[in-house]
Amino acid sequence: MRSGRGRLSLTASDTEANRMPTAATWSHLHAQLEAAAGVGVSVGENVPLATHTTLGIGGPARTLVRCARREGVVAAVHALRENGIPWLVLGMGANVLVPDDGLDAAVVTLVGDLASISLDGERIRAGGGAQLGRVVRAALGAGLAGVECLGGIPSTLGGAVTMNAGAYGQEILDVVAWAEVVEEDGTVRRLERWEIEGGYRWSVLGKGRIVTSLELVLRADDPTALRTRVRQLRARRLAAIPPEPSAGSIFRNPPGDFAGRLLELAGCKGLGRGGAQVSQRHANVIINTGGARADDVRGLVAEMAARVRERFGIALELELKVLDAEGKTITDPEGALA
Repeated sequence: MRSGRGRLSLTASDTEANRMPTAATWSHLHAQLEAAAGVGVSVGENVPLATHTTLGIGGPARTLVRCARREGVVAAVHALRENGIPWLVLGMGANVLVPDDGLDAAVVTLVGDLASISLDGERIRAGGGAQLGRVVRAALGAGLAGVECLGGIPSTLGGAVTMNAGAYGQEILDVVAWAEVVEEDGTVRRLERWEIEGGYRWSVLGKGRIVTSLELVLRADDPTALRTRVRQLRARRLAAIPPEPSAGSIFRNPPGDFAGRLLELAGCKGLGRGGAQVSQRHANVIINTGGARADDVRGLVAEMAARVRERFGIALELELKVLDAEGKTITDPEGALA
């Protein structure tokens, strides 16, 4: 299994603000976003994010921007850029750890038309905000193969393609025909598959871009055989993945090995801090046993990485997106999280 619960939820802007946003700056941003209601933008303030993540952890976002149309995404990006506001895109929150105090940043989500799905022969066109599970079900209903292994990954389609979601021998980039994105400067681009570089758990679409829509090219297959394969994969996945709230795999697999194997040999199964615990079922998954805080998870992540480094001399890389207060991703599992 190359991917389980907790994937592909977020892309973040790398733009650095020239100044710290003031209360007046935030007010100006909100006024601009509210003025963009006609192009499908709605805005909320201090919206709790714990309910927007699969771990069930995290404080509020200073601003939550919902975009239902591509034009709304463009308007939002221009407003965020003009005001120097840090921002990130949040899908299903399945591989994200939000700080306990929340984010002093804007969180962008795609809804409405940007979460729609349509079929045309052996092709599926969908918005970046469409749930990957719905896309897989639509494909299976039409007797189309190519994404059936991805059905258990809790992600939006845009999140899946930004990190090249994969499981059981399938990767989403294998079936992408093209993707439409909004760049950091608000420019709209359509990237053909040959322009979308990517590999194991990454693609260039995750570099500060917002994926607004894309098209998948699938192939016809026997519906009965497809359903049988899906049932087998579901049973295999349920046996491997803990049922408790989690963010899926914490670390990427190092070349030629599996992070879960190294973590288990390092004695990480069952380790706990506060309400966070390394699953007894899978050593590369941290579960929320109830009331876990982001600091609990951060400390546990640091201990897991240290144990593997000390025993095997291997520095594991984070797959979990650990965010700081401005929504930037922390990459050092030991130094930055200890």
